[in-house]
Amino acid sequence: MAENETGLMKKKDVLIILAALLIAAAGMLAVWLSGRNAVVEHARIYVGADLYQEVALNEDQVIEVDQGSGVVNHIEVKDGAIRMMDSTCPDKQCVYQGEMSMENYERRGLRQWIVCLPNQVTVELVLEGGE
Repeated sequence: MAENETGLMKKKDVLIILAALLIAAAGMLAVWLSGRNAVVEHARIYVGADLYQEVALNEDQVIEVDQGSGVVNHIEVKDGAIRMMDSTCPDKQCVYQGEMSMENYERRGLRQWIVCLPNQVTVELVLEGGE
């Protein structure tokens, strides 16, 4: 009977160790996920070479960039994405570039940039480590 109890004890030990490993793995996953969500993704809006405004992508808003003399761009931040909503530029290529987010920037032609050349307004998606 002593051998059987020893064998049973080993199975219990293995189960306890496995349970502890699963709990530790779940804890690590929870910490990793909460750390990812704690980072506020943001973008920088430039007029020419000058920083006009830095915006958080988790705050829905419309930013008006009015340079005077009828030169205006409207930039929309919504649901974690940013886009040039409208512009007074003649060709509207900046508007047609569509929305940009951390999820889609790698598939975009200009990657982490939206550019309005005639009005000299650019939007840069700030990537990790781009502080």
